[in-house]
Amino acid sequence: MSPEEKRDLQYRAKRAIEAPVPKSVLEGNARQAADYKACAAAVGAFLRTGHQIERARLHVLRLEGMQGLLP
Repeated sequence: MSPEEKRDLQYRAKRAIEAPVPKSVLEGNARQAADYKACAAAVGAFLRTGHQIERARLHVLRLEGMQGLLP
């Protein structure tokens, strides 16, 4: 992964983490909340350590999808 791609992923990860939790997750069932928390934890770990880039990319996409942020 090039440095430019990594910076882009870090930007998208920060944006996804800082976005408010969607109402569908807040008002949904426990499984949706658990999925959201697991994605947020994986993305947060990537932002702290910079490791597991492919896993972080998957979870960033999932968070963006839940939040309606997909380009």
